[in-house]
Amino acid sequence: MRFKVLGPLEVRTVTGRPVRVPEVKVRTLLANLLVHHGQVVPTVRLIEALWGGTPPANPTASLQAKVSQLRRALENAEEGARDLVVRRAPGYTLQAPQDAVDSLRFRALVARARTLDDLRARAAAQVVRPGDAVARTLPRPAARPPVEPVDTSMPANCVEPARCNRVG
Repeated sequence: MRFKVLGPLEVRTVTGRPVRVPEVKVRTLLANLLVHHGQVVPTVRLIEALWGGTPPANPTASLQAKVSQLRRALENAEEGARDLVVRRAPGYTLQAPQDAVDSLRFRALVARARTLDDLRARAAAQVVRPGDAVARTLPRPAARPPVEPVDTSMPANCVEPARCNRVG
């Protein structure tokens, strides 16, 4: 599986075929697992992300149903992909290789470009679409007005920074 989070959320098989992830809550679940790649996202945090202050009567069972829908969508697209979503106390994690997530590939390219004098590596690290949040953190030509950098220490769905846990 390949996951794109720079721009609209997108999932593709290794052969490039688009994967349909049904329903907004299932896509929100996937986005949260991708944003916190390599970390266990607590069940409480996922329930808050999916239902906010109005969770269903049995939020844990409802979350398990959404996890099941996500696993089914991944498995229907590619055999064995359901195993990417793992239950690990106190929540869930997505065990996709780092090179399967575009934002992680981008970070790796930027890190490599910072350590190399290779101009091609620097150019590759800056290949992002202008509308992407990450693009706002890159140096801009002098003709463009500066854009406030994005605080990457906050979760992507954070609306009130004072109430959000820092990432990393």
